[in-house]
Amino acid sequence: MKRSAFAFVFLCCACACETPPGVAKMDFRRTPPVGVTGGTWVAKFGGQTLNDSELNQRFSEMNPYARARFQTVEQRRDYVDGVVRFELLAQEAVKRGIQNDPEVVEAARRVMVQQLLKKELEEGNGGVTDAQISSWYETHKSDYVKPAMTRLAHIAFPKDQREKAEEIFAKAKALEPLDAAGFGRLAREFTNDARTKELDGDMRFLSDEELSNQYGPEISAAAAKLIKVGDLSEGLVETAKAFHIVKLQGRQLALNLSLDQARPSIQQLLANESKQERFRALMERLKKEAKVEINDASLAAMVIDPKAPALPSTGPAPGFIPAPPPTR
Repeated sequence: MKRSAFAFVFLCCACACETPPGVAKMDFRRTPPVGVTGGTWVAKFGGQTLNDSELNQRFSEMNPYARARFQTVEQRRDYVDGVVRFELLAQEAVKRGIQNDPEVVEAARRVMVQQLLKKELEEGNGGVTDAQISSWYETHKSDYVKPAMTRLAHIAFPKDQREKAEEIFAKAKALEPLDAAGFGRLAREFTNDARTKELDGDMRFLSDEELSNQYGPEISAAAAKLIKVGDLSEGLVETAKAFHIVKLQGRQLALNLSLDQARPSIQQLLANESKQERFRALMERLKKEAKVEINDASLAAMVIDPKAPALPSTGPAPGFIPAPPPTR
């Protein structure tokens, strides 16, 4: 009987000593820089000491402009005074229990979560290898090696409508060079090209080869003579199938990045993808361990009035971490 009572008391004590999830003690004392020890004290306060070794480290971490403000004893004293003032206020806040204020706790929780994600997801190179970078470059080479591209708008007419084409060309020529909307209205009304009719004649960006293959080499040759955005072809451009009025809308220079030139951007892209995957894995593990459940029926039963006036805040809003974008 005594053994059972002793076991019961021991069990109760053990349970009482366990720390519930999310409960922790925080040390609000000043923390010197990592690896900085020793030195001569420059200030003592509330059982703490600020040494010159720490002060030198803090000054060395400043940019030269900021550091220049602490060249005299008086300027250094002002800095030390500022540190002391902050530490004394922090100690007083702890005495008053302000560390348990919901806003303080929530701010600490947010910084803590940021630090956790930084350690989990941002340290190192994200596990990206040279082989992965090379493979990505070869698979997506068209993103790094592109020919020069030209964006044209045109109005096309059948070969038996030359007179009509000349009439509309005169109207197009009377427009201001940058009046894309005016040219677009003419294209939508008169063009015979079904591919571009609904696009106000826009042919989108095409290489010289694509222009020649899709519309004829005459269009590519005419495009080469257009210099400024808004320039119009000198006259009708005749191809094997049609007459065209051609207008320059834009150009893109050729792109020819080698693997080494593209490496930094690919490294960053793959590292970001790796971060997202590691974040998903971390959250899946944590949710599984915590046995997360969400009651959709209860959520569906809630009534949220978007027009109701906002109520006074009862405390800080909860932290929120959005889901990463879906993988490609």
